[in-house]
Amino acid sequence: MVGERDAAGAEQSVRPDSTPPSVAPRITSLAFSLAALVLAFIGMFEWDAPITRFVRSLYHPVGYLPDPWLAQLSDIGDLLGRGESLAAASLVILAVGMTLKWVAWRDAGWQSLLAHGMAGLISNGVKHLVGRPRPKFMHAGNFALSPAGGSGWDSFPSGHATVSFAVAAVLAVRFPRARWVIVGIAAAIALSRILRGAHFLTDTVGGAVLGWLAGILVAHPWRDWRFSLAAALHSLTPFLAGSYALVWTIGHRPSDLWPGPQLIGCGMLLTTIGLVGHAYQAMKQADSAGWFSKSLSQSLIGLGLGMTTGSAWVTMTVLCVCLAHWLRERDGRSEVQIVKASGPYALTTEAGFVLLVLLGLLASIEFRGALAVE
Repeated sequence: MVGERDAAGAEQSVRPDSTPPSVAPRITSLAFSLAALVLAFIGMFEWDAPITRFVRSLYHPVGYLPDPWLAQLSDIGDLLGRGESLAAASLVILAVGMTLKWVAWRDAGWQSLLAHGMAGLISNGVKHLVGRPRPKFMHAGNFALSPAGGSGWDSFPSGHATVSFAVAAVLAVRFPRARWVIVGIAAAIALSRILRGAHFLTDTVGGAVLGWLAGILVAHPWRDWRFSLAAALHSLTPFLAGSYALVWTIGHRPSDLWPGPQLIGCGMLLTTIGLVGHAYQAMKQADSAGWFSKSLSQSLIGLGLGMTTGSAWVTMTVLCVCLAHWLRERDGRSEVQIVKASGPYALTTEAGFVLLVLLGLLASIEFRGALAVE
């Protein structure tokens, strides 16, 4: 029946196996993931004001986006991210699941509603606890907080981003084959809030993190909440580090100052070594080739891509992500058990991964300083 296998796999996705836990690698891996989260967030924070000023420059003096594509993205994102729109989507999914007796759809419906409510409560509570002003109140770019400051002082986190990613997390767990489309829609909603001038970059990032953690927690058995949160954090940090690397790359002009060129050169070398190792293991259809495991090759690729930005801060962030990933895999007991693909689908996945890495390398060269908003 449609969705039954997805539902069964989702229920077991964060359940630990029966092997006695190895505490030290798990704690160390979690610490590196938390460090990567903090580093990425701090790194993005310096871009709040420059990106806000850049977005304002896109607006016509009378206050609308002149580019129709940007205007449509802003309007559609605002519509899709509203509470009533997300609730309606969850109710439709629930109704389909109950009518056709599709377990995955039924669970996705009521769990996304629950995640939506939890994320909304968290978002509203944090908004008034932090009291950050909306971008429209930013004039000189000075940072100010006013807890319980009322209307206009509720910028962090973005409510649209929080609830969208909470619902997306549940749907991604229940419908893993469509997870990239689902997460992509949530990311587009978060981006639309920046283009609309309603939130800063870190408002949407913070909302995405809170929403994703809430959604993953709801989508799995409550008794496994520790494993759920650890798995959610582990899955988040690569995307946060990648987003930060992208923002840094397109926002900085090329520089010949140390250590930029040295990092770029070493990054190209590490990425090449990692790609060769990954391709070899993919052709052999093996997880490891002696000490050079697939986890190590992927970590080298990730670290190499981070270094190609030429930023020491980005490199440290990506290094923390890679160490967390490598430690979890080396420990041999990942909280997230992923069903491995085989046959043509696996070959397509590997080819897509290599293509994505090559595109990342190309972007780090061609798009460096494309916006230069600093």
